[in-house]
Amino acid sequence: MEFKRIKNIKQYTEYCNLLEKLAYKELKKDQDKIELLLVLIEDYDKRTIEELGNPKRMSPVELLVSLMEVNNISKSELARQIEVSRQLITEIVNYKRNISKRMVMKLSKRFRMRPEAFSREYDLKKTKGKVNAA
Repeated sequence: MEFKRIKNIKQYTEYCNLLEKLAYKELKKDQDKIELLLVLIEDYDKRTIEELGNPKRMSPVELLVSLMEVNNISKSELARQIEVSRQLITEIVNYKRNISKRMVMKLSKRFRMRPEAFSREYDLKKTKGKVNAA
């Protein structure tokens, strides 16, 4: 199979599924394919984040809100999709609660992004202290 730079979500999904299958097998002969797929997927993730704004300045909450807007997903719908309470989503987007490791994984899976996108430091409104989501 010949791999190319990822140009759309369909291709991205295909590569992610293939990566998952190859990684699950853990065969040495597939190691080069796995590494190439990781590079291509990471490149697409980076470009996707950059389309939403400067990822260095965008907090995980800002990223989440942008993704919800771009995907036309309400807090209730997102909560249902990732199996958490609507209240939890509301508290996160209002900077009243940090994003837990478990939530980082759920969000990264739902939006098909690297967990690092949701695990940057950001300030909570209530405590004004730095919070590391991961």
